[in-house]
Amino acid sequence: MIRKRTTKKRPTRRSLDPADIVPVVADGSIACPIADGRMVPLVIIDTATRPDLDELVRLHDHLSPGDVTYRWGQVDRDDDQVALSLQFTRPIEVRATLLFSIEHEGIIVDAALNSRALYLQPGRPGDRLKHDPHRPKILIETPNDDFRDRWEDVVIQRLTKVIRRQKRMPRAEARQLAADLLDQSRSLSRFRTPA
Repeated sequence: MIRKRTTKKRPTRRSLDPADIVPVVADGSIACPIADGRMVPLVIIDTATRPDLDELVRLHDHLSPGDVTYRWGQVDRDDDQVALSLQFTRPIEVRATLLFSIEHEGIIVDAALNSRALYLQPGRPGDRLKHDPHRPKILIETPNDDFRDRWEDVVIQRLTKVIRRQKRMPRAEARQLAADLLDQSRSLSRFRTPA
């Protein structure tokens, strides 16, 4: 019997441009027909210093859908940070990178990966979806990404580390608790609105 040696596909490394990083100031979720009634996460980003992102969303209200390329990935030397890099090419060219803490915002990343979409809404610190649900926003569809295949291991590993630190429990128990917490959060994001 001949055994093939399996090699893990190494993730592509890309450097983050600090000028592209846009702070996420709030999050939420919206049920939408594009995702078959599933909940799609929404992030409100601080565009106080990024009028180009405000203009991008404004133009989407008046023009046909635009084009965007995206890339999910982990931030080097930080096992808690996940980045979503966006490069819009139409209606205007704009780049933005959103950073998420797995410990604090992992549920948003998980919901975006599972729904294969994310709403992006310009705003300021203190803004919430409930304050103005009709504020302009754009839907970014993220149908395929190799990061989705690695996400399960990434999130379980990080949550296990956090649980072990907080509760001082053995690794196996912490890993099981992390898996249970992830399943619970997914049951909420799987909620569908009736058609």
